[in-house]
Amino acid sequence: MMHPPKIEREKNGRIECTVEFSKEEVKAAEEKALAALSEQVKIQGFRPGKAPREMLLGKINPDDLTEETIHRLLPETMESLVKEQKIQTIISPKVALKKRDPLTLSIIFVERPTVTIKGIDKIKIDKKTPKVEEKDVDRMAEFILRKHETATEVDRGAQEKDCVTMNFWGADSEGKEIAPIRTQGHAVVLGSRSLIPGFEEALLGAKKGEEKAFTLTFPKDYHAKELSEKPVTFHVTVTKVEEVKIPELTDAFVKEHLHVESAGAFRKELQSSMVAQEEHLDHQRREQELMTAIGKAAVVNLPKELIEEEERSILSDMEEQLKRQGKSLQDWMEMTKKKPEDVKKELEERARERLTLRLGIRELLEVKQIIVSDDEMREAVSGLLSPLSEKERVEVEPAYAKGEQAYDQLKWQKRVEKLFEQMLAA
Repeated sequence: MMHPPKIEREKNGRIECTVEFSKEEVKAAEEKALAALSEQVKIQGFRPGKAPREMLLGKINPDDLTEETIHRLLPETMESLVKEQKIQTIISPKVALKKRDPLTLSIIFVERPTVTIKGIDKIKIDKKTPKVEEKDVDRMAEFILRKHETATEVDRGAQEKDCVTMNFWGADSEGKEIAPIRTQGHAVVLGSRSLIPGFEEALLGAKKGEEKAFTLTFPKDYHAKELSEKPVTFHVTVTKVEEVKIPELTDAFVKEHLHVESAGAFRKELQSSMVAQEEHLDHQRREQELMTAIGKAAVVNLPKELIEEEERSILSDMEEQLKRQGKSLQDWMEMTKKKPEDVKKELEERARERLTLRLGIRELLEVKQIIVSDDEMREAVSGLLSPLSEKERVEVEPAYAKGEQAYDQLKWQKRVEKLFEQMLAA
């Protein structure tokens, strides 16, 4: 029989169980392991699994046999440890071979660490009153009106707010063309400041068909470093000048195009929408500040196995995200010029932050007794599924049955929302 396990419990939730197996247990498990591995071994003159034991042992890698033997011993061993020691592990146990003879394993379980929240009742996240002034409404109204602007070609010199279409190329101080600058059919609204300083001003007064040449120096912070602070002579041919007209905000216009009763009503709706947007942004800011505060207030001693598990999760998410962009982790490291040791350090810091915040929130949910009733969950699930088509709903709905993982995740989310709402209202 297996010897009584040696149990070492640490305050951070780490439980190391050292288990030594008897020769009888090992032999019985090894026979089963050998039988399983022998199915994959081909020995001339024998059907798979029917060759003599000695011949099979000569063909099978000893490390593979040991690994398969351990695999046969683990289920019953872990079940026994969990039951007898009343272990509530939160990640998959970590198994390591300590000794081959007698066969001795180290099995590490991780329970939820104890979390202390310091000064959480002192956390106050200030709420900002949204300020939307008339000039802000004016700017937003102009932005909307610009979507209905008209451009009419004119036969005169270009003025401020006109749209000028042109072809141009640039030459360096020696008169040689700078190939990347050559552009055809480029349109710009004069006064928009979308081109480098001085370019739009040089186009004032230019007519269709006119050719102009002028020298400008690129700004120091220009995105193309090879052009930064370099003088370039531009050769421009104007192909079109258009007068841009923005409609006036009148009752007739908003009725026809914006489906609002009057210009005044439209401005009120616009202001209400902008206030709501400001409130939403401020709420997001306050939630972020609250999470930062919870992370700082939570004190927890994290076992290394839990940190490593979180690191793997972060890395897996990151690789999946890069894959969607058609990149690999190696591509990212080369692009960011990060060394493996730097990535490892950053991963560990991020894992610690995520775990501390998550465990801190979980502790607060319990301390403040935040619950979500079955009725609230039915309403939440219904709200989640309602935008889906009937076919999609039939496919997705079973995942949100009570007891399913998606249901539990949604319930956690709703509990956290309640917690934040309570704490931000304080």
